[in-house]
Amino acid sequence: MGMSRSMCHRALAVALAGACAACGGSGDDDEPPPELIQDMEFSGFLDGETSGEPTAIRLSDYFADGRPGTRLLMINAAAGWCAPCMREADAMREFAAVYEPRGVAILTAVFEDQNGDPADADFVRAWVDTFALSVPALIDTSFQLSDYVDINVMPVNLFVDAASREILEIAHGAETGDDPMKKYRELLDFLLDQ
Repeated sequence: MGMSRSMCHRALAVALAGACAACGGSGDDDEPPPELIQDMEFSGFLDGETSGEPTAIRLSDYFADGRPGTRLLMINAAAGWCAPCMREADAMREFAAVYEPRGVAILTAVFEDQNGDPADADFVRAWVDTFALSVPALIDTSFQLSDYVDINVMPVNLFVDAASREILEIAHGAETGDDPMKKYRELLDFLLDQ
């Protein structure tokens, strides 16, 4: 007498569960651990103020434990040769005005100038002034964000849970429509509603 189809499926499920347990996995929680953003220190300009020398800025300055009410951290990686990065920078002031009051800390990290050379203070100062940025602008001369950012698919924006430091999303590529921030608006609206 043969096994019924449902008995076969049950036996297969038990065998797979046993194989997973033997490998150290339970079958229910085989997701990789969340990737956390590391704390980093940059020089940069705070909130559009470029008249003085750059100041030290740490990512941890924007984590929830140091900034009550901050729910998400958005890190906008930009390069001077990247036309879509310039479109995003041009829209950033208005974008930040909407999302910062909702608990989103937004930082822009500029890592290369228009020639593909490492960004320096003069270039980032000009970037902030040209686009009238109101968010902190980080000078990422040594491209510290390279562990999280693929330079071949710019622009890149990282969305981080400000309490756990878990990277929730890494959004690559340019928006082709009229609103260069459209997909980031949709993503932030979704994340903030959870």
